Amino acid sequence: MMPMIFSDSSHNHHPQWPFSEISELWLPTSCHKVSRAIAVALLSSTVLIGQAAPLFANPSPVLVSQRSQQDDWEAELHIARLLDDDGEPTALVLQLDVDEKPETSYANAVYQLFANIDGRWTELYTNTGARLIGPSAGGAFLPPEVIELTLLEDTLEQQEVDRVDWNTLDLKATVQVRYDTRNRRDRNVEWAQEVTYGAIAQTYSSQIARDTTIRQTTTQVVTNTETSTQTLEPLLDTVGTPNNQLSPHRGHFSLGILQSVNTLSDVIARVSLKAKRPESYLGERLIGDFQYSINQRSQFIRGLNPGDRVVVRLFDTAGEFLGYSEFELLDENAAVNLVLSDTPWRDRLVRTVYGVDRDRNGQIDANAQIYDYFTHVTYTSQSYEESQVTFLKTTNNINHRAFAVSSLPSLHQNCSYPHSFQRGSFALANRTVSAFGVRGADALIARPGELVQITTVNSSSITHEVSRLILTHREVGYSDDVIVTTCNSGCIDHGDDEYEWDDDLYEWDDDDDDDD
Repeated sequence: MMPMIFSDSSHNHHPQWPFSEISELWLPTSCHKVSRAIAVALLSSTVLIGQAAPLFANPSPVLVSQRSQQDDWEAELHIARLLDDDGEPTALVLQLDVDEKPETSYANAVYQLFANIDGRWTELYTNTGARLIGPSAGGAFLPPEVIELTLLEDTLEQQEVDRVDWNTLDLKATVQVRYDTRNRRDRNVEWAQEVTYGAIAQTYSSQIARDTTIRQTTTQVVTNTETSTQTLEPLLDTVGTPNNQLSPHRGHFSLGILQSVNTLSDVIARVSLKAKRPESYLGERLIGDFQYSINQRSQFIRGLNPGDRVVVRLFDTAGEFLGYSEFELLDENAAVNLVLSDTPWRDRLVRTVYGVDRDRNGQIDANAQIYDYFTHVTYTSQSYEESQVTFLKTTNNINHRAFAVSSLPSLHQNCSYPHSFQRGSFALANRTVSAFGVRGADALIARPGELVQITTVNSSSITHEVSRLILTHREVGYSDDVIVTTCNSGCIDHGDDEYEWDDDLYEWDDDDDDDD
């Protein structure tokens, strides 16, 4: 399948926010405030109670107030394109701004996005988890629902749509609120609008997050509405945390490459993403090749979600493959540490240690759950592309001193893995898999520097925007695989037996080591 092409080169000519007021973009958990003009397009819409009707897009992005007197609900559905600092589109944002609502005992919003493919509305996105609205009567301003374009692109690929002219693609955005009041249950109100992607106004921002609140002054234009009523069964069994209580740094992580004794001046980390889906993972997407000075760290943000997996393949600066790690992203920012011995060319072992780092200081928080495990690479031929990696069950036969770092906890005999690494279709613990079992992504297999530029990490203050980097490398860094099991490309499950490897291959021997 050919990679899908974004055709959005004319973004500089699209309409911007038509009013002179400057809105403030607040990052609630950040240390600073970004003030920018917010471009929000609110196109002519129909608000319905219980069911949707055909809609027609307004050809220009004018602000519209969508009102319904039914049950005292009055709200506006906003849609805009988010651009990075280079003016490139990175995401769509949907946001429901409720002017008036009744007192509710329960209210939850569900956002959906559809594309018109060959005359048929194809679902591209439905949010998961709860988007709860407070119980009080009056106004409510929900956090934006940010939908990464890479996610939409992946969904279209699964629909076997190879090329999309985004400027002419017709989209339909909906938000449905299911709610209970004191006297009535299972009520439903829905806002929807159709719009051509190229007509959506734009906003420039480099730091918007899923839990950002947009504060703005608006002008309102009232349109006619249609209403009908219908009692429905609950759309979702919504159990979870309100969106505005989730961490804006969920899925983010910092990555450090460490040695207890520095025998490497630099190491190259090839970082890629496996995005989680309900019953699968998308194939790997290259984030980039990063040349780390030993004991340096850098931060990865945006385009990441809890449950996604990140793969790191380590090379020396001559291009020799040293080791492999894979870890699962957390509900909070994580500090991830990859530790190499002083003889990584011989043992080809990587110790992975990570846990929650809420204050983002590069250290795992005290009392946090810590995952600590080893991976071992073996060559099956002279070619590193055919190498295998085993996720070890214990640290037996490993020289603990070679992987001891003062800032990390002491090693224990048994490795500690996330739950999904131990059970289920995507388990890795005590299994051997291909270290390069990817198809359709040449940059994931090529030697560092051959297909993509290497990014130097010589300061721990460097931050990488993942969604932007994935788009940059999309021509050579997208795998066509959809991963439905760990053994997609074959694996060896060692079952209840421990994987055995001979430490006589290496100069060191740990016979005198004490087990923790």
